[in-house]
Amino acid sequence: MATVRPPSRRPRMHTSATAAEPVAAVPLTKFRVPRLRRDTVLREAVIERAVLPAREARLVLVQAPAGFGKTTLLVQLTEALARWQPVDVVWVALDSEDNDANRLFAAVCAALAPLGLPWSLPPAAWLAQLQDAGPQARAALGPLLNALAGRQGRSVALVLDDLHHVTDSGAMALLDAFVDRLPPEACLLVGSRVAPALSLPRWRAAGELVELGFEDLQFDAAAAAALRELRGLARVSDEQLQAALARTHGWPAGLQLLLGHARDQAGVPTLIGPAAHRHLFDYFAQEVLGELPVGLQDFVLQCSVLPELNPALCEAVTARVDAGQVLESLYRRQLFLSALDEAVPVLRFHDLFRDFLQRELERREPGLAQALHARAAAVEPATARAVPHLLAAQHWEGAIARILQAAPGLLAEGAHQTVQRWLGQLPEPALVDHPELQELLGHCAWASYQYAQADVHLQRAQEGYRARGTHDDRCRLHAVLVLRARAHNSLGALDVSARLLAECEGLPADERSQLALAGVRCWEAGARASTREFLPALQTLVEGVEDAVARHRPDLLVPAINDLYNDFFYDIPGTQDLWRRLREACARAAARGPVHWQVLMQASTAWPEFWHGDRAAFTARLEQQIRVRDQLHHLPATWLDAFESREMQGLLEGDLVKARQRIERAVDAVLQPPLDGLEASWKRPIQFRAARLLWCAGDADGLGRLEPAMRLPRSASEWPFVEGGRLAMLGRLALLREQWAEAEHLLQAAVQGYAQCRVSSQTGDPRLDLAWLHWRQDRQSAALGLLEAVWQDCLRTDTVGAWLLAPPAMREPLLALTPDHWLDRPGIAGLLARIAPWSGLPGRRPVPAEAAAAASADDAGDVSGLLASLTEREREVLALLAEGQSNKLIARALDLSLHTVKRHVANILTKLAVDSRTQAAACWHRR
Repeated sequence: MATVRPPSRRPRMHTSATAAEPVAAVPLTKFRVPRLRRDTVLREAVIERAVLPAREARLVLVQAPAGFGKTTLLVQLTEALARWQPVDVVWVALDSEDNDANRLFAAVCAALAPLGLPWSLPPAAWLAQLQDAGPQARAALGPLLNALAGRQGRSVALVLDDLHHVTDSGAMALLDAFVDRLPPEACLLVGSRVAPALSLPRWRAAGELVELGFEDLQFDAAAAAALRELRGLARVSDEQLQAALARTHGWPAGLQLLLGHARDQAGVPTLIGPAAHRHLFDYFAQEVLGELPVGLQDFVLQCSVLPELNPALCEAVTARVDAGQVLESLYRRQLFLSALDEAVPVLRFHDLFRDFLQRELERREPGLAQALHARAAAVEPATARAVPHLLAAQHWEGAIARILQAAPGLLAEGAHQTVQRWLGQLPEPALVDHPELQELLGHCAWASYQYAQADVHLQRAQEGYRARGTHDDRCRLHAVLVLRARAHNSLGALDVSARLLAECEGLPADERSQLALAGVRCWEAGARASTREFLPALQTLVEGVEDAVARHRPDLLVPAINDLYNDFFYDIPGTQDLWRRLREACARAAARGPVHWQVLMQASTAWPEFWHGDRAAFTARLEQQIRVRDQLHHLPATWLDAFESREMQGLLEGDLVKARQRIERAVDAVLQPPLDGLEASWKRPIQFRAARLLWCAGDADGLGRLEPAMRLPRSASEWPFVEGGRLAMLGRLALLREQWAEAEHLLQAAVQGYAQCRVSSQTGDPRLDLAWLHWRQDRQSAALGLLEAVWQDCLRTDTVGAWLLAPPAMREPLLALTPDHWLDRPGIAGLLARIAPWSGLPGRRPVPAEAAAAASADDAGDVSGLLASLTEREREVLALLAEGQSNKLIARALDLSLHTVKRHVANILTKLAVDSRTQAAACWHRR
């Protein structure tokens, strides 16, 4: 069959990694498309069969044993794709250091950086918590998929070569989700020795998978003849060529060795099938090595410890000053080398040949490899490659030094698994003797919300720093104590947290640790409802953050502002201006460039406007807050705030069904990994919010289902406000049941608890409930007494949030109860003016369970904002989908292929963060 060639168009080969933001040093050669030799056999027949299906495919898989030319075929295939359409080729050469979810996708993002993708969220912000697949895999990949979908004019061919190096189940699960949601603008091409753990059967059945196996890559007589001609082997007769094909069964690597180096054809063993290739290669490779001069033999054997060969590294390993010339000579000898940069040169051994050389090196000179790894580590500039060399050399102290050097950047990117993998190769005594390593292990466990395990390591670090006692050790001790205190605060162990903070007194601290201490003191004072302590702690924190931002030091901001974007403490007296200053400082930092996701969250919070009562400003801010949280909702730490934002949005819209759905999902979140470690301390406070919504809806049956949880007294793992909160919820349930005496008894107890310790955002103000009860019982004087106390607090805090959290059906009569002469008091009229725009919201009757279940489960809320993220073509597809049309009918209406429609639909589901076509259609109808 004649080869069909469309007009020639060269692909753009992106070989640099000038990232949109810093990532831990990744060797740029990982992203360089291998250069094919001039004597490379063009696999025209294979390319011709594959190129057209590949244009519509989701995944192109080239799977074959070592030595079948997978990399060569991928290069030829991407060049062929470029002749059919404008395409940018992005190449990632994977290795063992990419064997976790974070490092895999960090490499992908670094490779994509030169394309200038329209990132809605900087990669570092979502990579920071990307450690495994988890339940939010699809959401985690949203920014990457949206960036790929947002390109105009050119498609992307993303090549993952040597995927067999990635065996981590979490990484493969996340890659599976990525492939499943790839937009039509992108195609993934994979080279692997083994079948990857992906959804191949499903994509195969859907016609979205192109597979090329070792049968496709085997050389036939024509390819073998082409190889003979290209290699100038005219002395090899047709009979010898056929014999070589028969002996190697078309295995390209073996055929090249046999034709180029075998002298005694009769002495070559006949081995059958792919399983014999390793033995056959070793047989031939020994011949190749034997033909080299002794000096070159030593050179290639010693350089086999290097993943890539460049003159500087080869000189260090071999002690030869002519390494550059030797590399050029080796490349001309047609050894199993690929060129990554011919000018330097930078070469890479074929994996199979490198494996052989390493075994041969160990056979000839046992133990020498350790010394060679040490030499390589001494000059390797990339820490990601220096550390494995040091670990292989068993140079533990050197490895520890480089790990400690690299760890802060890796942890900032969320590469905790890489750090753990390195630490896991150190001997146990080394870990025990270095408190710095125990601290790192604590940070790694912290990242997975394993607070108990984190505390074990942090306590060991604490003991080690205290025992050594140098100035630097005491500084690190301060940082560890602060981190432990924050962990115990989250777990409800406030006494332990307070003790740890007390131990910080008198210890030296660097700027970051000092600022973090101010943040933890905010949490401590807030947990204990100590206004006297909270205000100076927040003042110190805000001034420190403003100073850090003014000095362009965003690295100091985290963990100082850890989770303070949540709405727990925004009604504390004297804090309103400070909260705004903190938000604006974080916004300035975010405007300058990529920042930690905690800074983004703090910069977008709308809670100051809510507690102040500015409805118009709050509505605008809330939309921004929800957009940021939509971008970050793959991060578990953002889930609770995201659900609470949606709850508030539902309340604003008078949609209590929507509000209840969001907060019920928050309850579910703390029952599932990774947040399940917080269940004991935070499940019930979140249930309070659900109970408050049921109270607003007048749903006695729904609130009654929470009654058993509310009956349990506060546990040692819960903050003090929980006791008053549960009494308030039980009192509200009694009100709905018209059990007036029981309600009064419970609410009076709740008011007493509220006076001692309150977190209004979670529980509301029980004084308003009790005032409403008094009003219902015609005890107006008692009601006014409670209302006067509420108004005094509102004036003192300059907030009206407590009123806004009350059910409209209760709020309206209580506001009407306000005596006219109170309006003459300074500030009251202004507060009433703030509340006025919130009044008149429609109350809702109890919602039947079936109605709630049938309501939209859209996690993203803000439909208009999400629909705006769709491309024009995706909106066309969604409009037809919402009319009930099938993929086939949509394809016919828009003149698209069926595969393209499927990929548009998958992309729509990703952008809208929904699970089904029905939910996507509902979003369209609600626009």
